[in-house]
Amino acid sequence: MQHLILASKTSCFVFSLFFVVPLLSQDYEPIMSVIHLDSFVVTATRQGFDVKDFIELVQKDESFYQSFRNLRFLSYQSDNDIQFYDKSNQKIATYKSVIVQKTEGFCRTMDILSEDFSGNYFKKKRELRYYTAELYDRLFFTHGEVCESSLLQATAPKGMDKHIEQLKKLIFQPGEKVEVPIVGGKTAIFEPSMMPYYDYSISSKKYQNQIDCYVFSVKVKPEAKASKTIIKSLETYFDKINFQVIARDYQLVYQGTAFDFNVTMNIKLRKLGKDYVPEYVHYKGYWDIPTQKPEIADFSATFYNFK
Repeated sequence: MQHLILASKTSCFVFSLFFVVPLLSQDYEPIMSVIHLDSFVVTATRQGFDVKDFIELVQKDESFYQSFRNLRFLSYQSDNDIQFYDKSNQKIATYKSVIVQKTEGFCRTMDILSEDFSGNYFKKKRELRYYTAELYDRLFFTHGEVCESSLLQATAPKGMDKHIEQLKKLIFQPGEKVEVPIVGGKTAIFEPSMMPYYDYSISSKKYQNQIDCYVFSVKVKPEAKASKTIIKSLETYFDKINFQVIARDYQLVYQGTAFDFNVTMNIKLRKLGKDYVPEYVHYKGYWDIPTQKPEIADFSATFYNFK
C-alpha cells in the first residue's frame, strides 16, 4: 500500500485504497453485461453457477475482513521486513523483527523475539520517523496489553485512528466510492460512470498451483486516460469449494497537483481449522503529499505458528 496516502493540501487520507467491496445497485444487469467469462466459467454457468449471485458475493463478502480480525484472538509469530528508499532507489532505512503475539481471553500482548534496524528508521526515544512505518506499527504491532473491549469507540475515530479505519475500509471493500477531495468517485469502479474505463472478467484458475479458484478481475483499459482512474487492477481469488476469499492483489496509481501515489499490494490467506487468517501481506509503493516528505517503501509481513 504505498500507503495510500491520499491527501489534500490541508488534510491527508491514508491507505485509502486498501480494502473495499462496493455495494452495487440491486440491478446487476449493467455490470453483468460487460463481464468476460472464460470457457470454464461458461461451462460452470450451464451447470448451475450463477453470475449474478457471484457478483453480489464479490461486493458483499465479509470473509476477507474476518480473516484479519481473527488475528486479534490468536497466538502467533510473524516476520516483519520494512525497507525505505530514496529517489535514486538507494536504501536509506530498514527494520526487521520477529514477534510473538500471546492471547488470553479477549486480551493480547506482543513480545519482540529479535530486532534489527539501520539508517534513520527511528528518531530519538524510538519514535518512528516515517509515516508508513507508523501505519504499519498501528496495523500489526501491539504495545502493552490490548483487550477487545478497549477497542470499541463510542465516537467517530479521529487522527491516525481515522486513517486506520479508512485503510481497513478500502482494503476489505475495493471499489467503493471514497469521500476524498479530487479522488471523489474514481474508486467506485462498479458504478456505471466508471465501467467504460475497465475490463471485468471471471475466470477459473489454480491459486499457486494448489487451490481451484474463481478469479474476479478488474483491469483498467489500455486506452483509458490515466487521470480518469485510480484502481488500475484488482484481482480476488475465491476458493471454489466455499467461495472464501484466499488472495487479493491491487495496483493503485494517481498523479495530481495535490498528491501522487503508486502502490501495489498482495495479500494471501490460509485456512486454520474452520477459519481463515492472513499468511502473507506485501506492500510496495510511493507517495508524495505537500505536508510530508515523499516516501518509497517496501514491506512484508508473514504470519505463522498459530495457536
